[in-house]
Amino acid sequence: MDKKNVSQNGFVALITLLVIVALVILIGVSTSLLSINDLQSAFAGKRSEEIVNILEACVEDVLLTLNETNTLPSSVTIPPSGILPQVVCSVIMNSHVGNNWDFTVSGAVDNYAKKVQIQAVRDTSVSITSWEEVN
Repeated sequence: MDKKNVSQNGFVALITLLVIVALVILIGVSTSLLSINDLQSAFAGKRSEEIVNILEACVEDVLLTLNETNTLPSSVTIPPSGILPQVVCSVIMNSHVGNNWDFTVSGAVDNYAKKVQIQAVRDTSVSITSWEEVN
């Protein structure tokens, strides 16, 4: 075998090794980025679920106040629980005609916010006629 042929074999082996290493790094980085994206999506879903639960608690407090005092509070405070901080939900009355109440409750945790428009009738008790998430 001559020196030129051995030199070319070494060059081919080096290029092949570099291509394989590049592919392994590419696959590793892609897998890492996909995993990070999945974690962020899961976290956003969990936060969204938490704010829905908090908002429901706020609406329940508003409905209790409406039932007991025939008025709406301007805000409702939910104390801290677990990893969630104290949350203050705002209450906006859209309309009040006779026993019919239309109001919006909104709350936020970190950058995740939700808003719900409620229509209710207050007679001897409070009945919800409409519950709709709004933007």
